[in-house]
Amino acid sequence: MTNAGALVTGGSGTAKLTMAPGGPAPVIILDYGKNVGGYPYFTVAAQSGNPVLRASYSEGSQYIGANGDGGGAFNAGDKSRANNYTIRGAGTINHSLIQGGERFQRIALTSPGSVTLSAIGIKFSAYRATANEYQGYFMSSSDELNKIWYAGAYTNQLSMLPPGTGGINQLPLILDGAKRDRNVWIGDMYVEGPTNYVSLGSNGNEYLKQSIRLLGSYQLTSGFVTGCLAPQSPVHTGPLIPGTTACYSTSYSLYFTPDLADYYRATGDLDFVRSQFPVVQRQLGWNASRVNGQGLLVTDTSDGLDWDWYDGNKTGAVTAYNALYYLNLTEAAYLARETGQPDLATQYTNKAAALRIAINANLFNAGTGVYDLSDKVRGTVTQDANADAVLFGVAPAGAVPGILAKLKSTLWGTHGPRPFSGSGYSTLISPFISGIELNARLATGDTAGAMQLVSDVWGQMVRPGPSYTGTMWENIKPDGSVEKGSTSLAHGWSSAPTSALTRYVLGARPVDAGYATWIVQPQPGSLSWTAGQVPTPHGPLAVKWGRATGGGFDMDVTAPNGTSGTIAVPASGQTTAIAVNGTSVWDRGTFTAGAGVTSARSDGSYVYLSVSAAGNYRVTARAGSGEPTPTQRYEAETAPAVCQGTIDSNHSGFSGAGFCNADNAVGAYSQFTVNAPAAGTATIGVRFANGGAPARSANLIVNGATVAALSFEGTGAWTTWVTKTVTVPVNAGNNTIRFSPTTAEGLPNVDFLEVGA
Repeated sequence: MTNAGALVTGGSGTAKLTMAPGGPAPVIILDYGKNVGGYPYFTVAAQSGNPVLRASYSEGSQYIGANGDGGGAFNAGDKSRANNYTIRGAGTINHSLIQGGERFQRIALTSPGSVTLSAIGIKFSAYRATANEYQGYFMSSSDELNKIWYAGAYTNQLSMLPPGTGGINQLPLILDGAKRDRNVWIGDMYVEGPTNYVSLGSNGNEYLKQSIRLLGSYQLTSGFVTGCLAPQSPVHTGPLIPGTTACYSTSYSLYFTPDLADYYRATGDLDFVRSQFPVVQRQLGWNASRVNGQGLLVTDTSDGLDWDWYDGNKTGAVTAYNALYYLNLTEAAYLARETGQPDLATQYTNKAAALRIAINANLFNAGTGVYDLSDKVRGTVTQDANADAVLFGVAPAGAVPGILAKLKSTLWGTHGPRPFSGSGYSTLISPFISGIELNARLATGDTAGAMQLVSDVWGQMVRPGPSYTGTMWENIKPDGSVEKGSTSLAHGWSSAPTSALTRYVLGARPVDAGYATWIVQPQPGSLSWTAGQVPTPHGPLAVKWGRATGGGFDMDVTAPNGTSGTIAVPASGQTTAIAVNGTSVWDRGTFTAGAGVTSARSDGSYVYLSVSAAGNYRVTARAGSGEPTPTQRYEAETAPAVCQGTIDSNHSGFSGAGFCNADNAVGAYSQFTVNAPAAGTATIGVRFANGGAPARSANLIVNGATVAALSFEGTGAWTTWVTKTVTVPVNAGNNTIRFSPTTAEGLPNVDFLEVGA
């Protein structure tokens, strides 16, 4: 084998593989850096003999052998992960089937001869999202969270099938996974939908709409909604299909209504809801036919499968399925109201209330403090049943802290929660169900627990390792490894953090359909800042928040035209003063209308400001009086500040006359001279922008002594400025504060330094 480097970006010439009779097989392994998917091609420049070229594919490096990882497509792709080509002359070989997900590609000769290749690659067939296609984004002071958000969004894109792909599908559809199953799965869409809604917006909404439409068209005469279909299936336009149950199970059939409701909240597409609401009504009729004398939904061996297919059917009154049924009733009531059917909405609401009473009376175990798996399996602590009960509102508020604590103490491990306690069930960690627990914790205010869960389960997916693909994994062994080669390492049901981070950490989510009204309610946790936006039918809802010098909190919210909403400031109402666009609107419990704020209230943890119109809202919250804590600002371009580089003004958003663009070199510092009235400590805030992807590290040096190692995270753009705060020791009088980079990338652009008491 010669010049294999010719086949990679920047390579030149050709690569030649030669196999002598009885000799070893020449092998080249290509690493695409992250998961890709599409049609493989090979450009042959020359050949001798008629050798057989074998190409194999794997998502993880540990499975890239002659046969690939074994995870072939069920539909809409190649069922084999290895292909043979007999080379008879020069030309380009275009493989006719999609290899849906692979980071690694192995090529080898398996018979004598030689092949000279001038090019090899994958013609990308999934949804290719450039920066322009991202209508939503998320950035924060945590590199790990940023990587997780974008990995989730990209996972979805690899599972999206544009219309007419290879003559396979008529509609834009979203599949469960990139390499397998490559089917349209209704349960997976419960996670994939919100991921698309917050990342691609209208660029991805149609993929969910048409997938919902396709599955709903295959409803049975019983009312059961088909839970999975091959993407080549046409929309069924005839009468209801005869039958009682179909693929996959009662639990999956129950995701149709929540999927439709989530789509409606994001888009406001009421016409589509009206077209699908008869499906909802028939589905609920099927559910009602499966209710026992206790008022609980029951399943048997014909319809009791769930997300953990490897555990088999769950029968009887299963708590998770009943919680899903409760969600169906509440979401159906919501959709009935929206479609102008208040009496029907009341019926569904009453049924939901009765079901909630039945669940709590018959399936909650007072001895364990959590819900049982079912009326047949008692004492087992189950992640899905309890996460569902908390998130969907089945659990009484007073029971929620104990339920979440029990899940953590009983099920959590180093690499994530096992789904069930005891024996008899698989110990594989499910990012799908962990995503529901993540949302349950955030929805009930357990930010610390939620952030630990994100790091434990999804952090390992974005760190370098043999299974790193830049996408989210289907499941995980308790030791953090992947169970087998066929495990999907790009599975949309594992992308829950993408929407959760937008909706709860950034804090932007809809109240009324299509974000006609919205709320921005950040859960900062340990983060120092977050910036992002969520797409709406009216335009982007943009949010930026950060901790201010001296312990305050700053928020910038840009609301699109035609909307109104609530800005929830994380602060104690009785000890906080809040100004909006420089106008005081809240002073320790007293509200004063102004700056577009029409009312306010406090619950002790947040101050809720109601705004009635579109526009830009700059919110500053400070402890004590209505004035922010006094600070002294020192501009980076003003002496005696020193910038070992240039003072530039080519990126907007800076303060003063410019900013310090230090040289890209170790030790190329930005330095400030500040005055302190007395010796002690001071809180400083350095405002910076880092439009590069990786964080930039620097030592913080005060009066010649290194006091901290700082990481200046990427801010997404050179025009996005954020503030990093830190407490430092100071002397009475003048002090030098220097930011000295420790790598050749240098510092970010530095705007100013603020010093508070």
